[in-house]
Amino acid sequence: MNKNTLKKLILAINGSSLENPTRHELILDVQKETQFSKRYIESTLNTLQRHHALEWIGDEVDLFPCAVIFARAKHNSIPEILAFWEMFKFEKELLAECDIKIKDKKIYSYIDRIKKEDPHKIISDTLSILYTDSIIHKDSSIPYKNQDREMVNLECKDFLLKIMPKRGIPTNRDISKDLQVFFKDTLMHEFDRTCPICGIHMPHMLIASHIKPFRDCAHIFEAADHNNGLLLCRNHDFLFDQGYITFGPNGKLIMSRDLKHPEHFALHDLDPKLMTKSRQLYMEYHRKHIFRDPL
Repeated sequence: MNKNTLKKLILAINGSSLENPTRHELILDVQKETQFSKRYIESTLNTLQRHHALEWIGDEVDLFPCAVIFARAKHNSIPEILAFWEMFKFEKELLAECDIKIKDKKIYSYIDRIKKEDPHKIISDTLSILYTDSIIHKDSSIPYKNQDREMVNLECKDFLLKIMPKRGIPTNRDISKDLQVFFKDTLMHEFDRTCPICGIHMPHMLIASHIKPFRDCAHIFEAADHNNGLLLCRNHDFLFDQGYITFGPNGKLIMSRDLKHPEHFALHDLDPKLMTKSRQLYMEYHRKHIFRDPL
């Protein structure tokens, strides 16, 4: 399992998965994209599944964020190595096959940080922050805004500001395209490519909606953090973005008095398990500043 072929294969799987193919269709699509043998593709799918870097939801494939980060990260970068660790826990055979060499001792301190985080997180804050830092444009001439705004008080805030001390967000949102891809990919995994309000399961009709709007973010990580997002269909994205609906700390639906005929919109509570500690903080901002009837 050569590292470069593994990365190429993961990217092909990720691209094909948005079409909701069956396992057989996925293998054919990936084979066409990569020219790899069916046997190699099957073997790699099984390896990723065995290490919980990939899962099957019914007959559809779903990659974990660490696998996608590994595939997209720069070669031999810290995020690439940490993503490999989150997938395979440095299994010796795979380390050798992928020619992963750990030259920076900081890797081990980052792994120690990850081990102290909640193991049920879909991606560690440590890896998410380091990957975000690796893909932002650091040209000092790029203008930023919101540098004096208050950040959400995340548990990882101290580590975040140590790694990424610059506050605010770029005035030109196009500069953050790679971050937006990362943001949506992660939400696609977390929400099983399904709107959590109405249950529609059509990936191309779903929108990665910020809870604290991108325009209000006080740090670029807030714009990239999947906890600051919901994966919504177009109808519910509009209602949420415009403040007609919001949610309580336990996911309880709250409707604005301005919303007419709510029975037309298939509105429901969010599953409480989606309300992570960080998402609750972002949702508190939404209730105070975006919702039409501030609480």
